[in-house]
Amino acid sequence: MLDASVRIEGSDRPGLERLLRHCARPAFALGRWREIDAEHLVYESIKPGPGGSISLMLTLLEGFERLAALIPPPRRHRHGDYGVLAPNAPLRGQVTALAGVPDSSPAAEPRKLLTRH
Repeated sequence: MLDASVRIEGSDRPGLERLLRHCARPAFALGRWREIDAEHLVYESIKPGPGGSISLMLTLLEGFERLAALIPPPRRHRHGDYGVLAPNAPLRGQVTALAGVPDSSPAAEPRKLLTRH
């Protein structure tokens, strides 16, 4: 989800580091997994689930299935730009001009003619 109220200036190195750490964090906390026995795992969540429980008991296979669902497909980006920030959006140049960022989308680049020598 895009939160347009967050803005980090180019010189705000601690803010940029916080943003990058947030984007790079894993989808689950390894420390919250607990092995009950050779066949069962428990995941302790911070927030209660739909039934109000914070613990989720799974068999090993169920646990692996849930973890495998978090792995993105190969050769695909995890994050994309949508709306006016999409690479070919007609208003992208105007929006990025307001932020002081040069527009490097394919639509903004001048076309180069290929010639044979």
